Amino acid sequence: MQPDNVRIHLPGGMNMPPFGVHQYLALIIVAVSLWALGSGWMGLQATGQWVGTWQQQMVLHVYLPQEHKKELKALQEGLQAVDGVGQVEYMAREDSAKWMRQWLGNSALDVQTLSERLPETLLVRLLDDEAGQFVADDIREVAERRHALINEDEVALLGMREVLDKVEVLAWFVSTLLALAMALIVSNTLRMILLARANEVHLMRLLGAKEWFVRMPFVLEGVTLGAGAGLLAWLLLWPWVWGSSEWLEGSMVELHVGILFLPLLIGGALLGCVGALIATARLVSPDSVVES
Repeated sequence: MQPDNVRIHLPGGMNMPPFGVHQYLALIIVAVSLWALGSGWMGLQATGQWVGTWQQQMVLHVYLPQEHKKELKALQEGLQAVDGVGQVEYMAREDSAKWMRQWLGNSALDVQTLSERLPETLLVRLLDDEAGQFVADDIREVAERRHALINEDEVALLGMREVLDKVEVLAWFVSTLLALAMALIVSNTLRMILLARANEVHLMRLLGAKEWFVRMPFVLEGVTLGAGAGLLAWLLLWPWVWGSSEWLEGSMVELHVGILFLPLLIGGALLGCVGALIATARLVSPDSVVES
């Protein structure tokens, strides 16, 4: 007999399986997994924007202490002669102070006080970001000969794009593994429902119901479960963004959570559909009986 609390009816009289504890548990697990994936991809998006914004300019700062100011011209000429350097510009200490305050997160020191304490600054614009690390080594060597220092934090950022590319490949690998795991979770959940309704399914097959007709309620439930998990995961991303809004604003990074709505929703629905197809894979003949 069919459960009395079933409300969704499909063509032919078969009811869509009702949601119970196991389905809600699967919904939460899949939602948390999708949220973790969404958070990871948003983190990559934020880091990529932060690094990409700086790398578009490809500028290294070289600092010369004021006691060696007389070597400023020779330093500038030496840096200009380095292969891979496009242009070397002198940066006034007042402008350096403004840039430094922004780099340090708008420190309490005023521009005038800070400018009096800063060294002479040269902006070295690079031509090729692929060879940035090698050019940075040459710039460092020239700077050290003239008692100057290169901004090592900026040098480290030159290699971040390659690191991010490797992390992105790893993220795709992890996403694939999690997707498979989520599909299996949905499959096991629907398999339990299928086992509970084995007699009804077997009777329908004996009466001549086609395989797709018997599978339909479970596929629809899998799609509904996956899409619901995707929607819940997307909603859970908003606290993540609101909590980091101050840092994002200070780093001039804009996160667009809306672009993840369809990937999470459709991705969750596809995972649920795959899980349902796996769970109902044995419905192949009228004489087949669902085995435990």
